[in-house]
Amino acid sequence: MRRRILQAVLIALATAGHAQAGDVAEPAAVMEAPPATLAEEPFAGPAPILPDAFKWAAPPDMPALKAAWILGSEKDAGPYVLRVKLAEGGRVGAHTHPEDRVTSVLSGTLYVGFGTVFDETRVHAVPAGAVYLAPADQPHYVWAKDGDVEYQENGFGPTGTHFNPR
Repeated sequence: MRRRILQAVLIALATAGHAQAGDVAEPAAVMEAPPATLAEEPFAGPAPILPDAFKWAAPPDMPALKAAWILGSEKDAGPYVLRVKLAEGGRVGAHTHPEDRVTSVLSGTLYVGFGTVFDETRVHAVPAGAVYLAPADQPHYVWAKDGDVEYQENGFGPTGTHFNPR
């Protein structure tokens, strides 16, 4: 008896989804293609800023350092890119920035220390291809101990560099 009830239930379930001839709806109207949109103006692509266009400047009290603002500036709100060249033996004393600053070493090895006093025994080697973060208001210093170094700093301005008065 159970077997017959089970068979009846299975047959009912199997045929429940089948429509009868009179139950078939008319096919929906064929949708028209959306109207043609105006052609988008072609994008010329990015405008790269090539190294020949960089305007290098050296602070009078730091002859080993040259810097170029590639995008933005110290005073502008928004993203900035600063490229820096530090000659062999060059040092930048303990200083801070008001925002987080991401530094990518492009060539050479940059030695970085954190603290208010330049301490050669507490520096970390950051080789070409590496990146480090200098947190906002964290005193730090850099050194081109082994040779010339080129690095790039990125952040969001306005920004500034405030040297430790010691």
